[in-house]
Formats: sequence, structure tokens, C-alpha cells
Amino acid sequence: MSFEEMVVALVGAVGAFALVGFLAAKIIDLIKTWMNRNKSGISEKDFNRLAEAFIEYKKESKRRIENLEAIFVDDEPASQESSAKNNRIEASKNSIEIDENREESSSESSGLRNMLHD
Repeated sequence: MSFEEMVVALVGAVGAFALVGFLAAKIIDLIKTWMNRNKSGISEKDFNRLAEAFIEYKKESKRRIENLEAIFVDDEPASQESSAKNNRIEASKNSIEIDENREESSSESSGLRNMLHD
């Protein structure tokens, strides 16, 4: 066997040994995780306290949503009437603004035209 063949065989053996060691370590970690699956980081007392807080939060959120829905349902007819009135008022304002803008824009545009011609 030549020197190059010996180096290739040695590198291959070391690589295979490293791969087998890595896989064995991962398998051992999986087994440890599986064995400790019932041991959680949160104690029973803390878990119960968090569960009660969550249930209270859920009830309070549900109550708030129901109140908002009731307010929305009560305001819906009034808001439709007021939006119709606002649309009429805005339409009349727009027509007035258009008339005023026409007068102002015509005088401004003629002044600009005069300056451009000079």
C-alpha cells in the first residue's frame, strides 16, 4: 500500500468515526428528551395560576366584545342617517368651493399668464 492510499484510508476512517459519534450523540439526546418529556419547566402551581389568569382574560375580552357589539348595533341606524346628512352638506360645500375656486383660479392664472408673456 502506498502512502497516498494510506492517507485516504486514514481520513476515511476518521470521518466515519466522527459521523458515527455525531449520530450516536443525537440519538442519546433524543432518548434523554423522550425520558424527560413529563418533566416540564413550569410547576403545577404556576400552571394553575396561568390557566386561571387566561380564563379570566378570556371572559373579560368576551364581555368587552359584547359591549362593543351592543354599542355598534345601537349606533348603526343613527350613523346611517348622519352619514346621509353629512354627504348632503359636503356636496353643497363642494359646489360652493368649486365656484369660489373658479373665480380665484381665473384671476391667478391670468396673472401668471401675464408674467409668462412679459
